[in-house]
Amino acid sequence: MRRTVWMLVLAAGVWAGCGATRVEPEAAKGVVPELLTEHRALRAEKAMKQVGEDCTENGASACLSGVCLHVKPGREEGYVCSRACRGEQECPPDWRCAQVYPTPEGGLCVPLLSFHE
Repeated sequence: MRRTVWMLVLAAGVWAGCGATRVEPEAAKGVVPELLTEHRALRAEKAMKQVGEDCTENGASACLSGVCLHVKPGREEGYVCSRACRGEQECPPDWRCAQVYPTPEGGLCVPLLSFHE
């Protein structure tokens, strides 16, 4: 009885496999899908940029504070130097101090207009 059950299972597996169609990967068809890659900044030789200055090319290594924020939706745009803050008075005009980490020192200066442009 057990042998008959195993033979039926094996036969069903072979039969099911015979009707299957093989799906070719896109690369085999000569179509290369668009890959989503992250923005990778080049390392700056020396940090020289102040809060609010563009850090797209060199990222945090270009900022005196060591903080570069991505504040716009495009992958290759909208990177600006920021800094830690505990209140609005520590940020430039038209920026706010946003809590980004759940600690007392977890605030960063964030530009207000970046999301509305």
